[in-house]
Amino acid sequence: MVKLWTTVLPLLGALLSLPAHGATSGACADMMPAPGEAVSRPLVAEDLARLRDIGPVDPLGQDRRILAKSPDGRYIAFQMRRADPARNAYCLAMVVIDLKRGAMPHVVDSGGDLIRVTFDFREKAGFPTGTPQAITPIWSPDGQWFAFLKRTGGIIQVWRANADGSGSAPLTDEKEDVDAFAFRPDGKFLIFTTKSLRAARDAIEKEGLSGFHYDDRYAPAASAIPFPKVGTGTPVWTMELATGTQRQASDLDRAILKTGGPAQGPWFEARNPHWGRAWLDTSIPSIWPGQGRLAVSPIGRATQTCDAPTCIGASRPWWTPKGRVRFIRREGWAEGSTAVYEWQPGQSSPRRLYLTDDVLADCVPGGLSLICLREGSLTPRRLERLDLDTGRRMLLFDPNPGFSALALGKVERLHLTNRFGIASIADLVLPVGYEPGQRYPLVVVQYSTRGFLRGGTGDEYPIQAFANRGYAVLSTGNPKSIGLLATTDFEEADRLNLKDFADRRSTLDAVEIGVQTAIDRGIADPARIGITGMSDGASTVIFALLHSKMFAAAAMSSCCFDSSLPARVGPAAAKSFYRIGYPKIVDRSDRAQVFWRTIALSWNAKNIGTPILLQLADDEYRSALETYTALREVNAPIDMFIFPGEHHVKWQPAHRLAVYRRSLNWFDYWLKDSSPPRSMQGVDVSHWEQLRRAQLSRDDPRSLP
Repeated sequence: MVKLWTTVLPLLGALLSLPAHGATSGACADMMPAPGEAVSRPLVAEDLARLRDIGPVDPLGQDRRILAKSPDGRYIAFQMRRADPARNAYCLAMVVIDLKRGAMPHVVDSGGDLIRVTFDFREKAGFPTGTPQAITPIWSPDGQWFAFLKRTGGIIQVWRANADGSGSAPLTDEKEDVDAFAFRPDGKFLIFTTKSLRAARDAIEKEGLSGFHYDDRYAPAASAIPFPKVGTGTPVWTMELATGTQRQASDLDRAILKTGGPAQGPWFEARNPHWGRAWLDTSIPSIWPGQGRLAVSPIGRATQTCDAPTCIGASRPWWTPKGRVRFIRREGWAEGSTAVYEWQPGQSSPRRLYLTDDVLADCVPGGLSLICLREGSLTPRRLERLDLDTGRRMLLFDPNPGFSALALGKVERLHLTNRFGIASIADLVLPVGYEPGQRYPLVVVQYSTRGFLRGGTGDEYPIQAFANRGYAVLSTGNPKSIGLLATTDFEEADRLNLKDFADRRSTLDAVEIGVQTAIDRGIADPARIGITGMSDGASTVIFALLHSKMFAAAAMSSCCFDSSLPARVGPAAAKSFYRIGYPKIVDRSDRAQVFWRTIALSWNAKNIGTPILLQLADDEYRSALETYTALREVNAPIDMFIFPGEHHVKWQPAHRLAVYRRSLNWFDYWLKDSSPPRSMQGVDVSHWEQLRRAQLSRDDPRSLP
């Protein structure tokens, strides 16, 4: 089957005739930093909501390819984005920086819509998230242009942009989203695949005319419509760039696409024509993608495996000009540090070259140095050159040069050990203007604390905005799970975590130890401690409200556990929960009663007095209805806001800023006795006074608001 592509001029004959998409104007005129941005003043929530970002900022996003170096090593290309809460939109740009000239980056393409990650989840295809997808450019062999994914008109296509900024244009013209792409080694053929869910969704729509059958395709808490099944097929195409001719891909081309192609390649291997293949043995499961034990397959020699302990958990290997292999790994207390090692094949152990508590979110080698996206606890992500021999750092591009001029709370890294003997890290952020001897309200933000301290996992609780409002903040990292300390089988690990709620107790204990440290040092006021969380962090909040007396107010972005959980998650997911130990709905045994009383707020409603704020996605709020209703029925102080068009991780800029602001005001009201504003963005929140009155008269049901 051959498909002739006629909507775009052939590539090789049109390099100089591309339309210019490089300029940013109008609402996105401030996409690139400008002189005069550095102004000393207090930081506010908007400063965090409008940061310029390179790559995803979620913890797993710290292990994805973001940067692309041109074949001659002269240029680095990447995507940059900036949220605009006023328009509830993003400014997006593809950017190129000339490494040799040291020039400022220039925009070579702008516009388009944010591409968010979708994935196959519990037998359902195309499950949506709010997490930005890493947009990784792939360079042409001659280094004159690069290709990348861009969404316009609701469809993701492969685009290309000239490195000199003279123009950009789409390469593909598909009816469905392009999912992945690569080039053949000669750069003359583009190989790509589409998600191919349209036919399945059309069939589901047709099914609706006679009623949807309720089966494993359903996730009722997320959607009233069934999802397509996993395995609907992913067509792969090969396009000749010179002519636009498109045909079904050969097995060889499919193999190239699977490995990412010669210009990109997987992160778990590096090939060198002189030295051979360096790769990672990933046969042992890991929650972190692209980690394994280092091995090399030298040209003409047998494979050698590095058996040293420091070669376990290696990532991103690359060859040096002298035939040595360098790699990055996490290590130190609770793996809170980042190290770079060098291994000479044949030797027993590698040599550590560099160690930092900062995060190297992505790196590409440049001779003996590294070009890295680096972020620290007080420093948003920026591009640097790192000399591994001397440890010297050179700033190449700071997307947010004005951030360092803002008032920031000082940060101290804490090394903690809970009563289970498991290590964890936390960052204690002092209030701006901190005075020793004065106690402050403290807010806990969970549950990963590596890199820039923005808003915790999910980015909903603005750490430095709290510090500027007179709060100490404890940013916590979860200890390693009880289950994964005992097994590499994920399902068995979940069973062990759930047994007597061991992992939940371990995590809560780590949080409490961090809070107690701040209390013992005279920093935190023990009567004014708040806690926040989303996803697993929300689970810890719930467990804390039931099993701790430490917290005076709470805010959650996800909620909740109760005995209706198997019905809410749908038939396929329910089977997974049953396998690891959750009771069935019909289970009325003593064990089931104890189980739900241990983790369900609704089963303990009369004992809950801590004020709770819920700010939930509209595809998750149904999971909170039993809890919300039960607590309101007994006059417990709980409030809930629902955000339309959102998912497990929220993505809309206006929503993020609203969550930031409301969280700040919520804790101001309950921990600092501040009067609530009459409204926030048009939403009346003066009813918080009613919640307080109801809380004070919980024995009188007539006082229910």
